[in-house]
Amino acid sequence: MPTERIPLISKPSMMKYIKKIGLLSIIIFMLTGIVFAQQKASDASFKVGDQTVTLSHFRGKKVMLWLFSTWCPSCRAGVQALAKNQGALEKGLHIIALRNYKNGGYPGPSIAGFVHKAAPSLLNADNWTLGEATKKLEEKYNGRGYPDIYFLINTKGEIVKVDGSPGANMDEIVSFASSK
Repeated sequence: MPTERIPLISKPSMMKYIKKIGLLSIIIFMLTGIVFAQQKASDASFKVGDQTVTLSHFRGKKVMLWLFSTWCPSCRAGVQALAKNQGALEKGLHIIALRNYKNGGYPGPSIAGFVHKAAPSLLNADNWTLGEATKKLEEKYNGRGYPDIYFLINTKGEIVKVDGSPGANMDEIVSFASSK
């Protein structure tokens, strides 16, 4: 009995599909308008190598908590844009860059591998913490599973901005970093 052959998706077709998912997620994110602004940032833990770190460790600092997937094209552009603006960010903003829990369900490099390819200078930047989101952190901060979402958190621990695609919002991020 002959069996029906299921065609495989080529790598270029898969990349187009992944890009469409990323773009669709950003559009949905913008349309739903998650309301976090001026809420206290909930404490949550994440992994940095073998260590568990909590957000409360960064209280008193301006923080950008960024959750992204390493397969996401806008995330790569975001890392590159942040690296390009590192001089304006390094004194006023601590960036916590976390790979989404299980990378959003898709394959992709580790967080360090991703940053090494996209912007290797950031691997040793003092104002960057690279890690992996835990399931609980993901549920608190990215319950809808966006591939690219960030939170600007002031020194009081209040979320003042939620958005996606830092590369498209760099002026706001730099302004936040340099504000009093």
